Amino acid sequence: MKFDVFHSIGRIDSVYPKLSDRQVFQQFFDQVIAAETLGYETIWVAESHFSSEVQKQNPEPVIPNYHGEVGLNADSVQLAGMICERTERIGFGTAIMNIVGGNGGPIAAADRVRSLAWHNSLRQTPRKLWMGVASGRFPYINRPFGISPHSAVETALWNQYQGLIFTEALEIFLRLLRGETISSDEVTKHKITRANFRDQSQFDGAREKLRSTGVSLEESGFDYVNRWNFERLKLVPDMSAAEIDANLRCVLGSSDPYARSVGLKFADLDIFNLSFTPPDALNKLHTEMFDRYREAGRAWHRSRLPRTVLVFIDRDRQAAFEAASKCFDTYIEAMRGTVQLPSKEFLMERALIGTPADIKQALSPDDPHGFHSEDRLMLWFEFNEPDNKKILHQMRLFAEEVAPHFRSS
Repeated sequence: MKFDVFHSIGRIDSVYPKLSDRQVFQQFFDQVIAAETLGYETIWVAESHFSSEVQKQNPEPVIPNYHGEVGLNADSVQLAGMICERTERIGFGTAIMNIVGGNGGPIAAADRVRSLAWHNSLRQTPRKLWMGVASGRFPYINRPFGISPHSAVETALWNQYQGLIFTEALEIFLRLLRGETISSDEVTKHKITRANFRDQSQFDGAREKLRSTGVSLEESGFDYVNRWNFERLKLVPDMSAAEIDANLRCVLGSSDPYARSVGLKFADLDIFNLSFTPPDALNKLHTEMFDRYREAGRAWHRSRLPRTVLVFIDRDRQAAFEAASKCFDTYIEAMRGTVQLPSKEFLMERALIGTPADIKQALSPDDPHGFHSEDRLMLWFEFNEPDNKKILHQMRLFAEEVAPHFRSS
């Protein structure tokens, strides 16, 4: 089993002590250094763009009940360099990097990540890099970059367009990152068909919406017009795909099967999963990927699906459960009215809560939590917890009293 650390680099003002942005980053670097010292393999970071507090003042606030900044890391590539300056071994991962809008789109994102890979190759001991990519957590982050409906047709089919916009961005990002010379004319052309809809009723509803536009949505669909137009490009410095792949892996942060199929044509992708996914759904995905990779002549391993896991560990079991309960109450209130959340009881069941002995049992193969000895876990210790000492204590307790029982010799 592989143990990493995930960090949101957020600032939540409704929890004491209230931190400044500078203090958030100072504590983050303390925890990165501790993670390396304690033997964690990789530090994964969330990425966000633009103030969520300011966005709350707009007509359609996405998280009106969250007090603070949901994410302060707006530049994962620069952050990776700062981490490498402060450490000697630990790997770096993004969970996730926006390749649609926030970083300027797929071309700019590929350019910066390729530069990171190049600089990393010049190190005496290159780090392992895991670039998790997706379309960003909130639409308002992408809208300033033109990622919004351009016509009545796009408005009616915006859910389908957003999926294909990300799929297009993913292909451009992967191909340029890995050294291809391409123009937009060489990027896959897509269609919006019945397959892009969840069910027949959703398809029929979209067809009805389109009647007023004069567009007929039939089962065979119609052409999606690619978003990015560019002449032939190749990124520099010169690195082969093999050189890129030596120390960098791309991780797909999307559950869209079509995006996964297109992405796998151009790179040997890993895939993300979230804390709250039930074990049976995870095992189903692993089975699919084992089969898909075998057919493609590739090798799938459970560690290629890193999953975030919330951790509340304390020698006092009651203290651990009280801390978890408080954090989930804060989370549920902050997200109220924005996304459909599981119940608090379900969230508590999926987290690792209790004494070191309790958590060792939860990680064992026969436990209902459903962990496997070959899993890669992104342990989330700072979830709604601003107290640096408490976070460092939990990281140390897990590393010293839990992790040694599950790492391979």
